[in-house]
Amino acid sequence: MEPAFDSRQRGASDLDLPTLLVVNPNTSAAVTQAIETFVRNEVGAKANVVCVRAPFGLDYLNSRASVAIAGHAVLDAVARARAEGVRPQAILLACFGDPAIEALRELFEVPVTGFAEAGLLAAAGLDGPFLVATRGLAWLEMLVDLAGRLRIQSKVAGYEAIDAYGDDPVAIADALTRRARELGARRVVLGGAGLIPILGEVARLAEIQILDPHRIAVSQALDQAGSAPPRRRPAHPPSQALGLSEHLSNCFAR
Repeated sequence: MEPAFDSRQRGASDLDLPTLLVVNPNTSAAVTQAIETFVRNEVGAKANVVCVRAPFGLDYLNSRASVAIAGHAVLDAVARARAEGVRPQAILLACFGDPAIEALRELFEVPVTGFAEAGLLAAAGLDGPFLVATRGLAWLEMLVDLAGRLRIQSKVAGYEAIDAYGDDPVAIADALTRRARELGARRVVLGGAGLIPILGEVARLAEIQILDPHRIAVSQALDQAGSAPPRRRPAHPPSQALGLSEHLSNCFAR
C-alpha cells in the first residue's frame, strides 16, 4: 500500500510551520492530486500540507451508500496518517458534503473544516438568501440535510444540480445567474472538488456573486492550524474493534 503522506525530508524551516492534513474521501488519485495542488497554491509557505485519500471505497461519491463508506475511509485515512507520524494542527475534509466530519471531530483532537460546512456557513453569515449548486442529485438531498443540521435552512433559496452543463463555464455561469434571479438569491455557493479548476472562470462570467467554498475552507483551516489549541477527546470507555484496520482500532482502544 502506498504511503499516506509525502515522506521526503523537510527543511528546518518547514518543521516550524503548522501541518494541515487534507483528506480526499474518494479513492481517485487524479482528484487527490488536483486537491493537493489547489490547497498548496492557496496555503503557500504558511503551512506544511499533507494530502491523503480514502484507502478504500469509490472513486466518485454519488449516493448515500458511497458517502457512508467514504466516512469510514476518512477515519481510517486520518488514523493511518497519524500512525505514520503526521501530527496535524488542523484537518481539511476536501469534499463538498463533508462525510464523517462530526466523527472526525469526536475521534481526533484537532479542528476539522469541511468544504460544504465552511461555504454554507459563510454564505449564511451574509445578507440575503443564497443558492447552493453542485453536481449530482443525491448530493442535493444530502446538502439539504446538512443545512438542516447547521440550522441555516431559512437562508437557502434553493438547491441546483449543474450536471447538464458539463465543464462549460459559460453554460454554468448563465444557468446559475438565471436560477438565482428566479429564486431571489443574492449569491451562489458552488461546490464540488471536480469544479475547482473552472470555478474561477464561472465566477468571472456569472452575473451573480459566486462563493468558492473550497477557498473559504482552506482559509479557515489554515487559521485554525496556526492558532487553535488541541482539544480534549470526549471521554468514552475503550472499545474492542472487530474488522477495522489496526491504526483505526487503536483510536478506539485509547
